[in-house]
Amino acid sequence: MIQGILVAFFVINAQAIPQSFANSNVSYVYDGDTLTLQNGKKVRLVQIDTPELSPAECYGIQARDLLRKMVGTSTIKLRKEPASANKDFYKRLLRYVFVGSKNLNLELVKQGAAAPRFFNGERGKYANQLLKATQLAQQNKVGLWRECPNTKLDPSRA
Repeated sequence: MIQGILVAFFVINAQAIPQSFANSNVSYVYDGDTLTLQNGKKVRLVQIDTPELSPAECYGIQARDLLRKMVGTSTIKLRKEPASANKDFYKRLLRYVFVGSKNLNLELVKQGAAAPRFFNGERGKYANQLLKATQLAQQNKVGLWRECPNTKLDPSRA
């Protein structure tokens, strides 16, 4: 009887785990801030922006390759940003992506492959960390801050 109650408790609680903390596997990295999960859902890394692949922008390929390397074959964890919508205009999930305890959104900024982007001025949970990481990347001329001298920081552009 107690085993049945415990099993029911764990099944109910497992179903209650919010999607924002779901573990997932990546099937494809499109660019530096967009990936596709094995279940077919597309994810846009929230609160950051990387150079585009099409039309080709400076450091776009490097940003994509860095995200591919960071994701590798690891299981990722997705976390929703409460200050942002659930999905963007293209119906992609807006999420922070973690491998273990490492926030890949923040890591891309630290390595100079991304810059903060606060859509509609929505400053999220990691906004201050993203801005500080950008300042360090700029000062140290890391990534796109070295390779793309015309890059301007404008986190509020929409």
